[in-house]
Amino acid sequence: MKVFRGLPKPEDRLDCAVAIGNFDGVHLGHQALIREVVEAAHARLLCPAILTFEPHPREFFNPDAAPARILSLHDKVEALKGSGIERVYILKFDEKLASLSPYDFVKDLLVQGLHARWVTVGENFHFGAKRAGDFHTLEDLGKEFHFEVHPMPMIYHGEAAISSSRIRQALARGDIASANYMLGRHYSLSGKVLHGKQLGRKLGFPTINQRILPPYSKARPAITGVYAVKAHGIAPRPIEGVACIGKRPTVDDHGEYLLETHLFNFHEDLYDKIVNVEFFAKIRDEKKFNSLEELRAAIADDQKKAKQILGLSV
Repeated sequence: MKVFRGLPKPEDRLDCAVAIGNFDGVHLGHQALIREVVEAAHARLLCPAILTFEPHPREFFNPDAAPARILSLHDKVEALKGSGIERVYILKFDEKLASLSPYDFVKDLLVQGLHARWVTVGENFHFGAKRAGDFHTLEDLGKEFHFEVHPMPMIYHGEAAISSSRIRQALARGDIASANYMLGRHYSLSGKVLHGKQLGRKLGFPTINQRILPPYSKARPAITGVYAVKAHGIAPRPIEGVACIGKRPTVDDHGEYLLETHLFNFHEDLYDKIVNVEFFAKIRDEKKFNSLEELRAAIADDQKKAKQILGLSV
């Protein structure tokens, strides 16, 4: 799978079948869509591709009211690997892109930029300046520019369609099982291990610290609080631990979300390595404590509960 930041150069363009969307979560609904794109591409001798945006358009227009992110861009791309998608096009959502008319969005990006020959989007898809274009606009422009347009299929969990919004709601209430069902896999986040202040080590609970959102971004993670977890990619088997994702209100006030994980019986140096942290069950919400002693006691209790959840001896 090849990833493009922006449109490909003219010599790199291939006629493609493309799905357009944010794909936050790459959930079962997205996966059904991806299978349709791959099947359509193979049937028409096209390249199966994804067109997505960074940041989320709603983050650009109103960052304070934007939806929380289920996955980072890195994790989104990782989730697409092995799906049959051969190309992922990531367009920077900025003022220039936001100001394109629906006609120019199709002409400049889909037709000239990507050589789209088959396109699928959700039925509530809007595009172009002031969201003036919709699915029917795309159908009409497809006839003009000679590409096929298909609606995105819906996959249901219970009586409602699986959606990124429903997964955000499940994660917000700590319902990892429902989120996992709709994702079609266990929920996890990954990031590079950062050099920190080693406060956890001083408290007796050394942690690996990871940034799971772009630095200086106003984006919010879909999951916060303290969880029983397992870390992948650092040993022959997953390493159990307890993790907190939040803003560290007791010890810091910079407002940046960090994922801090204390790994049980693991002491190797992981700085600058990519670690994937899988979430199993929520223990509690993030809380500001009055002292470091209170924080130390809370972490000790969190560790005990995480071990019980993960089936380890306490």
